[in-house]
Amino acid sequence: MRYGTATDRGLIRTNNEDSFAVVVDGERLPCAFLVADGMGGHRKGELASRIAAEYVSRRLEESLDGQDDPEEVAALLKEIVEKANVKVYLGSLESEENRGMGTTLTLAVLMRDAVVVAHVGDSRAYLLRGPALMRITVDHTLVQELIDAGTLHPDDVRTHPKRNVLTRALGVPEYMTPECFTVAVGKGDRFLLCTDGLHHEADEEDIRTVLRRERTPEAAAQRLVELANRSGGEDNVTVVAIYL
Repeated sequence: MRYGTATDRGLIRTNNEDSFAVVVDGERLPCAFLVADGMGGHRKGELASRIAAEYVSRRLEESLDGQDDPEEVAALLKEIVEKANVKVYLGSLESEENRGMGTTLTLAVLMRDAVVVAHVGDSRAYLLRGPALMRITVDHTLVQELIDAGTLHPDDVRTHPKRNVLTRALGVPEYMTPECFTVAVGKGDRFLLCTDGLHHEADEEDIRTVLRRERTPEAAAQRLVELANRSGGEDNVTVVAIYL
């Protein structure tokens, strides 16, 4: 396994509200990767994503060693993400400036034969297997609900005025459990975690091309950030690429 990361504030924003974390102990499995996209005024989105990323990565460092059952890992991720929601919410109560801050979170734990994903919001996980790029998360957004209801065509999402409206995020007073699932993995698979600064700007065909062409995950991560900025760069963008 090799991985590469890259993040950038984009061409419009004055600060980067994304966070990411990698929990790797040499070549031992399992290991974990996450991206988080914060939201909130006065730089508080940055705070929200950092609280979530730091809490989740710390808990994983303490808990992942020796785990070899995907079902047990999925249960662990649900518990950790639920508590991360509480952490972000409590942070939002610390000052008036913090009110309403929140964050997405997409988290992948790589095991010997599987990857366990926990997901809240519209950051995404993709799997490139052979020539095919598959999105393995479903966005928790208003436009995704419209697509599921058959009232919006997927091609119209990028221009929809409410494309950024989330239906789930961390930082709310309600009980918040992530969507969790397990995907079998094999030699040659390539995974991508990214914030919406990539998939709102770049076509999935272009993302697929970069993941197929770049020989190293480090190069792929950097090229994908460059792709987002060349396509408009209207948002922060963060990418974690993992090659097996």
